[in-house]
Amino acid sequence: MNTNGRRLCRHAAGWLTGIMVLSSACGTTAMANGVMLVETASVADVHAEADETSPVLITLSGTQAVVLGHEEDWTKVQVGEITGWVESEHLTNGSDTTQDIVPESPEETLTAGNTEEQIEQTQEKQEVSGEKQNAADESAAKMPEESQTAAGQQTAEATKKAEEDTLRKTAEEQKAAQETAGKAAAAAQKAAAEAQKAAEEAAQKAAAQAQKAAEEAAQKAAAQARKAAEEAAQKAAEEAQRAAEEAARKAAEEAQAAAVQAAQQAVIAQAGVTSQDVELLAALIQCEAGGESYVGQVAVGNVVMNRVEAAGHPGSIPDVIYAAGQFSPVRNGTLSRTLSTGNISPSCRQAAVEAIAGSAPVGDKLYFRRANGRSGQIIGNHVFY
Repeated sequence: MNTNGRRLCRHAAGWLTGIMVLSSACGTTAMANGVMLVETASVADVHAEADETSPVLITLSGTQAVVLGHEEDWTKVQVGEITGWVESEHLTNGSDTTQDIVPESPEETLTAGNTEEQIEQTQEKQEVSGEKQNAADESAAKMPEESQTAAGQQTAEATKKAEEDTLRKTAEEQKAAQETAGKAAAAAQKAAAEAQKAAEEAAQKAAAQAQKAAEEAAQKAAAQARKAAEEAAQKAAEEAQRAAEEAARKAAEEAQAAAVQAAQQAVIAQAGVTSQDVELLAALIQCEAGGESYVGQVAVGNVVMNRVEAAGHPGSIPDVIYAAGQFSPVRNGTLSRTLSTGNISPSCRQAAVEAIAGSAPVGDKLYFRRANGRSGQIIGNHVFY
């Protein structure tokens, strides 16, 4: 192609480029300041919001980040897949990924006086801008990889730190558990010692109480045995005394009976009566005056013997006693039963003998009956007349 042809082509390309530059300029103006690569000047925390009290997403140190926007003292950046806010004072200037390629004014591109030189200059600017754009694109493409690598490293460090914290926390928990177990074992040992001591004290106390109870029981048993022995001795003494008294009484009665028997035999021999007469008179005295005094008993025998001697009455003891209508024991059968049983007291026997021998406490009285206010010689419950 000749020079004129090339110039014509360049001239046409310049017009097309001018139009494209105008379109590009309009689009770039809509993006405001574009996207910038920045680098943290020091350690900087990336927050979830433009607020230092918001959660920290990642910590940067000399790391490049893609600027997405601004808000007062905060800058919105992207590091890898993490997007957050960094205080602007922690960032240094980076390189623009999109240069302002907007002409100073649209008229500058579209004026009718555009010459071929202007078109060429515009094309050159476009080429330079394209080269810068490519360089910025490459830098921007490279930046996420580096940021992602840094973020991965920081994530690994955070993971390592979390693992270390977990191990430290686990070790502390194990130590606390060991301390708790040690304290529990010490408490259990102490409780066992106290329980053993309490058991020993309880056993000693129980043994002392048992010994005391045994001693008291022995003392009580000894006292009871002594009391029983004393009571037995006293009872034996009382029984011996009663036996002696009974023996003495019996001996006296036997002696009296023997004396009565001897006197009776002497009276029988002297008075001319039989032993049956004496027994009959004693039985009558038992029936009529068994509960009276001895004098009253002799008085009844005295009346019977007076009748034996008196005129107008039978001359023997049996005839006087069995005379019709004379003595009530004969009529009601008491005399017969007394004779058959022999239940006659010694005093009544002695009174009979004494009356036969001539004792006369009522003189020559021939009758007696219950006193009941009657006049006569009263002895006990009887009146004699």
